[in-house]
Amino acid sequence: MTSPDPASQRTPRCLVIGATGAIGGAVAQHLCATGARVTATGRTVPTIAAADAAAYHGVELDVRDPEAITRTVAEAAAWMGGLDALVYCPGVAHVGALEDLAPSQWDEIFEVNVRGFGLAIAAALPHWRAGKGGVAVAISSQAGQRGQSLIGAYSASKAALDGMVRALAVELGPTVRVNAVAPGIVASDMIAEDFRRQADRESCSESEIEARTLRRIPAGRFQERKSIAAVVGMLVNGPAAADITGQIFAVDGGMTS
Repeated sequence: MTSPDPASQRTPRCLVIGATGAIGGAVAQHLCATGARVTATGRTVPTIAAADAAAYHGVELDVRDPEAITRTVAEAAAWMGGLDALVYCPGVAHVGALEDLAPSQWDEIFEVNVRGFGLAIAAALPHWRAGKGGVAVAISSQAGQRGQSLIGAYSASKAALDGMVRALAVELGPTVRVNAVAPGIVASDMIAEDFRRQADRESCSESEIEARTLRRIPAGRFQERKSIAAVVGMLVNGPAAADITGQIFAVDGGMTS
């Protein structure tokens, strides 16, 4: 007989790693607004507007540091009185031609985008096994499922992340449900830098790059952070998600159709 899904709990205790980014911040905000108790991390301490001080805790974390990940998961579980869900949002993309990527840039991309997720789950496992199980959600990308120039290492890292999600769903079930949400293009500093690099490389304007990108999205618009956050919230704390694991949910306006 399996343990009850943590989604059935009235007040889920959630650790959001990477909450200073555009999507991570929206996820933390959404979970707080829907009644979860949240510990959120970032390279600087993240703050959430209008968050209940008794239900929100911000922590500084560099996910390139394995010991810091273990420490932070333990701190979050202690502060919240347990851990039900882990949402992993960090992402690094060095935009440029393959031959221009330094080995250190390859290492950073995979440390942040892939390894950190695995280490965070490993640190959370004792808490989940001692309790009623857990839920893990990674923020992936449409770039892991379709080809796009100038982000080869980033695309490879997101494809690897998707593979880890599927493998861990099998390895850790039924104790832990593991899924990913794969956004399309969300307005962010990382995307703005991508557009700048492409414009410089092609000697055109950033607005031309933006218009060309929009033409590749069947929905005809960039994706909203709140849409991504809502899907994460459903996977973390939605009764309908109790049987969902090992899945990559595209929220990309049809880019990967």
